This record gives sequence, structure tokens and C-alpha cells, in this order.
Amino acid sequence: MKQKRSYSLTAKERKQKRMAEQDKRVGRTTVSNDPDKAEAPALSPEAQMALNQRRAKRSAIIVGCAVSVAIVLIIVALIAPVIMFIVNPYRGYDYVIAKFKLSNGMELEYVINEKENDTAATNFIFLATNKFFDNTVFYDAQGGWLRFGGYVEQPTSSSSTSFERSKNRIYSADYLKAFSALPNNRFSSLTDKFGYRLRVDSKKSSDSSMRQPGALTFRSDTSTEFQLFYGDNAETVPNNINTIECSMVGYALNDQTIKNIEVISAKAALNTNMDSDGFLWKPPTPNIRIESVRVYNLDSSKWSNFNFLTYLSSKDSNGNRRYTSWYGVN
Repeated sequence: MKQKRSYSLTAKERKQKRMAEQDKRVGRTTVSNDPDKAEAPALSPEAQMALNQRRAKRSAIIVGCAVSVAIVLIIVALIAPVIMFIVNPYRGYDYVIAKFKLSNGMELEYVINEKENDTAATNFIFLATNKFFDNTVFYDAQGGWLRFGGYVEQPTSSSSTSFERSKNRIYSADYLKAFSALPNNRFSSLTDKFGYRLRVDSKKSSDSSMRQPGALTFRSDTSTEFQLFYGDNAETVPNNINTIECSMVGYALNDQTIKNIEVISAKAALNTNMDSDGFLWKPPTPNIRIESVRVYNLDSSKWSNFNFLTYLSSKDSNGNRRYTSWYGVN
């Protein structure tokens, strides 16, 4: 009878030892099944180099991403004020600002006093934000006033009651049809869109504030015509020019704007072929086009969903409806 051998190691432990010796000969170490006793496998130099390269690449990507994010944040911080200035060069002003860009390279900058001259200023802002003044001309410069208001060409000769020849957008069927800010279905005829007349919400043109160089006023006997005061009252003008009811809209933001108005007005030449209601127009020559009028610092609570029809039907601070008449509106 064979004597039973006694082993200091169990069969399982002997097997693991044999496998470890085999792994050692081929350059690896068997990982213990016991997590507490597990050791990192010994890699060959080539495998270790590949692992190190992967780790380095991973670290480089992480660092690169972090640096890129930091650079982007720095760039945003640097250019954000520039972008904000481009979007709104008048950020920080308490008032609405209107900027005119003209075909002769000049600019006119105006403070629009919306709070004090609500009806007239709102009418101006409504027209400007809907690009009514874009690509129109100054049609008259005399009596101290430089006038504009939807004229796409200089006015032509017309009879005392025929303003339709005046080349104003308010008589263009195609333009009126496309002017969606006033819905077509609310009017008996498209030509009624600008048939409103507004209540004067400031003093007449005799008011000294309207005679200050750079004053911007609205002619309440019309719906779309405005005038810039440049201060030359020496010219002979029709008697009724001083009795036209006007509303203050705003004033020049700077002296350069006033100088530009004076330069433009000095180029005006009387044209006896431009007659309307006995008034001889004196337009700047050659034509000076208003390429664009952009408005900044609007109150979003008022203008984000603004409805001009509803606004004009409402009452002003004196309890009066803002428009005195509007023929053809449904």
C-alpha cells in the first residue's frame, strides 16, 4: 500500500503556481483571482510603450480641450463688447436713437423722445422700423426745414390737389400691398393705409423748442412727413408754412448732425416745375437719398408685438384718441 503524500499547497494553489511560472517564461504575470491580492500585469517593453503613448495622447486631448475652451472664453470676453457695439452702438443711452445713413456718406443721429412726444415719436419709430424711409429722398429744404417722408424721387409738377404725382410711396399700389405692418384686409382700399391724421401731442411750430437747430418734428397734416430744422429763417416762405401743426419728435444727438443738415440744405435749388398747393419745392440737388434709418434701444414690452392700428385707436395721456381721422379703415 502506497504511502499518501502530504502537500503544503492545495491542488488549486499548485496549478496557479505552475501557470505563473509559464506566464513568466512568456513575459506576463497571471492575475490572481483574489482582487485583494491582484497585481498589475508585467508588460513587455513594446506593450508598455504603446500603453504610455495612449495615456499621453489621452492627456494631450484633455489638456487641449481645456486650453481650447479657455481660449474661446477669453476671445468671447474680448469680442463681446465689440459685437454688442456693432449690434447696438447706442447701448447705455436712456433714449431711443435713430441713425440715418445717407447716399453722400453722411450720417444723422437723433434722440427720439418717445416718452414726452408719444404719438408723433411712435409714428416715426413705426415707419422707420418697417423701413418706410429707406431709399427715399429729401424733397424740400427751405424756410429752415429739411423735409423727408416717403418720396422715392423728387416731386414733379402737380395741380393744387393732385399729390399723387409727388412720387411718394403712399400712392404706390405695389408698395402698399407689400406693406404688411398694416394688414391689407383692414382697409377698404390699399391707398387708405396712410390716410390717418394724428392728434398733435406737442405745441405748434411756433414753439421755441421746434426752432432749435437739429429739431426733428412731425407734420400732423400728413401721415408720413417729417422735417429737420437747420435754423435758416431768412428765406421767404409761404404764409401758411408757420401755421402747419407739428409735433416734436426728437433732437440731434450731436453737433455733427446739425452741420450735415446745414450742408445738405445749402445744396437746395428752387425748381419752379415742382409745385403743389401753391408751394414751390426746393429740393437738394443732386438727390440725396436716405439709404436707411435704424432705430435702437426700443422698449421690448411695447414693440415686440406692436400693433399700429390698435395703438392709434387707443387714447393718449390726455384721454384723446391718437388719430383724429382715418378714412377707409375697417
